Amino acid sequence: MPIAPWRLNLQPASFNGVPFHVDVDTRSSGRRLVPHEFPKRDTPWTEDMGRRVRRFIVVAYIIQSADNGFDYRPNRDDLIAQLEALGPGTLIHPTLGQDVVEVDEYKVTERRELGGYAEFEINFVEAGQQTITSPVTDTASTSTSAAQSAITSFQDSSDITSLAAG
Repeated sequence: MPIAPWRLNLQPASFNGVPFHVDVDTRSSGRRLVPHEFPKRDTPWTEDMGRRVRRFIVVAYIIQSADNGFDYRPNRDDLIAQLEALGPGTLIHPTLGQDVVEVDEYKVTERRELGGYAEFEINFVEAGQQTITSPVTDTASTSTSAAQSAITSFQDSSDITSLAAG
């Protein structure tokens, strides 16, 4: 029986180089919509504010095997350290490929009856890029400065003392 094409493209899952197995994964995103409704109108208008942030929920596990010397704990501890590290990291997902993400939250569960097995539920959020905005002119300060300059200029160029005497 031939191998399904999607299986040929599977990649080993990891976060910041720490490998794990994926049991379940969910990806969510969409559009940021703002519906506007107006009085005495039956037709609303929906404003599109851009794409929503991508979120990845991954149920992962680390299990003891020959790959880790039948001791899963160092891999578990390495993954926990990476999940708690500051800043974005690289998620390699088996079917979706590579993404730069931030860890929003994670849970790790270990059960007595499943010795040598740690299950993680990890909520990743697309890291994106910080947008640098140009500074906005302080119009109140600019107006006050211009007005003060005009007053000073008028006072320096005019002799108003003669007006008071007359």
